[in-house]
Amino acid sequence: MSSRSSVYVALVLVQVFFATLPIAVKVALRELSSPSLALIRVSGAALLFILIHQATVREKVRGRRDIALLAVYSLFGVILNQLLYITALTMTTATAAQTLVTAGPAMTLLIAIVLRHETATPMKWAGIALAAAGALLLVGVGVSEGRALGNVLALANVAAYSIYLVISRDLLRRYNALTVITWVFGFGVIGMLPWGLGPALREVGGAGRDTWLAMGWIILFPSVAAYYLNVWALARAEASLVSTFVYLQPMLTAALASMILKEHASARMIPAAVLIFAGVAVAIRAGQLAKRRESAAAVSAAGQEG
Repeated sequence: MSSRSSVYVALVLVQVFFATLPIAVKVALRELSSPSLALIRVSGAALLFILIHQATVREKVRGRRDIALLAVYSLFGVILNQLLYITALTMTTATAAQTLVTAGPAMTLLIAIVLRHETATPMKWAGIALAAAGALLLVGVGVSEGRALGNVLALANVAAYSIYLVISRDLLRRYNALTVITWVFGFGVIGMLPWGLGPALREVGGAGRDTWLAMGWIILFPSVAAYYLNVWALARAEASLVSTFVYLQPMLTAALASMILKEHASARMIPAAVLIFAGVAVAIRAGQLAKRRESAAAVSAAGQEG
């Protein structure tokens, strides 16, 4: 298999693993509460990340300020992210939640503009507006189907994770990505304990085989394996190529939800999904064009200096 083909296989697997997450969460939620499952997922992933980090990178975090920043990153990237996402899945369908998750790139762009990490352009605003229209339409569909709160929580989860992606860029430039994710998940366990420890101690003992299999799958594949394959692919392919594969997630989730959970997406979800996909596509394209302009300006400046 060629290296390019290997990248494609890895990217497809990443989306398959992420697409299975809401399905496995729905299965586990039959016997576990959302705080309990969130703590179990974060604790299991944190343990594996610590073991892998110690076996490979073994990088130390320098200074109290960086440690404090990692704790803040954990609040948005793990604690709020997991509690909101898993709680949302108790109130809405797997397909609706995963379709809203697909709006992540547009939400990240909006937050980066608000926090002045990126410059706004008409094309960027167009992408954000399209994705926002799709998200609002999907929430509106949820109102008529009694799932509005779940869709709002899923969107809040996207916002929390997008904030994490924007504010964590500084440390990601100075530390290995595995170092950052290991510390973030470690702090996540600490932050989850007050919410999830009591429920987990009460519920895990009575969990059946399907719940244990779902928990194991959630930790190993959508959490750890997907992260590693994504990082591996990013080192070998353009970020724009990696980003385009995100569109597979809701389609795969819809197919799996139909087969495993007997969920069926309503026809009214289709225009919402199309708007979100279009918005994300425009946002990604706007980012690509901005990077090209920056590169061209840098080359021009270097030529003038020479």
